[in-house]
Amino acid sequence: MTAMTGRGAVGTALRWRQLILQLARREVEGRYRGSLLGLAWAIAQPLLYLAVFTFVFGIVFEARWGVATGPRAPFGLMLFAGLIVYWLFSETVARAPGLVLAHASLVKRVLFPVEVLPMAAVLAAFFHTGLALAVWLVGHLVFVGWPPWTVVLAPVVLAPTALMALAVAYVVAGVGVYARDIGQLVTVGLTVLMFLSPIFYPLDAVPADFRALFFLNPLTAAVEETRGVLLDGRLPGLPTLVGLVAGAVAVLLGFALFRRLRRGFADVL
Repeated sequence: MTAMTGRGAVGTALRWRQLILQLARREVEGRYRGSLLGLAWAIAQPLLYLAVFTFVFGIVFEARWGVATGPRAPFGLMLFAGLIVYWLFSETVARAPGLVLAHASLVKRVLFPVEVLPMAAVLAAFFHTGLALAVWLVGHLVFVGWPPWTVVLAPVVLAPTALMALAVAYVVAGVGVYARDIGQLVTVGLTVLMFLSPIFYPLDAVPADFRALFFLNPLTAAVEETRGVLLDGRLPGLPTLVGLVAGAVAVLLGFALFRRLRRGFADVL
């Protein structure tokens, strides 16, 4: 069953890759169509969030990592690295509840491969992640200097997050067709997840009694690994490998559930 599902998921991605690219491009373009700044919002938004969070946590609450005893730029870079991981996950999952509903006219067509919708959502999120990484790189060059060469491995450590986001998107998108209020749960859940991830604080700041529980959060290892390659020059470790395997299995399970649920989409829509 798992092997068949795996072939189905990979086969869908390969067979409909051009359609996935087209849908992802339409998703990105549609988000900024009609706005004055257009695609520039994709850069302006993370910068605005970074400025607010850095002010609140770095200046008001005086949060610090061990390296941030001098200028506050390192704190901002540490914060931004964690936010990149969260944005990749949250952007995909936040779109999922209404993903099928937004394409109802296409879903009702017998030949339309509805399974590509979450894949396109993840691809669009990865586009914004690439822009956020570019902003981070510019910030590092300006405030610190050249980053370690391991920055080129950022896509590797972000891949488990993308896979996990895809898996959750399949489940939420499928269930969202039948239970429309799941969007409210997702909104609350993503907010809670943000504060229960070591984004605004180092993992060492979490009391030892609760630290192990934090690793039940799939974003914890991803944030730590991302900071490792971006700031510490550390190669991806076991958490990334485990995350890739776990993410792949989760995608297969989510894909299988989505296919079961899609049988009733046309009746509900």
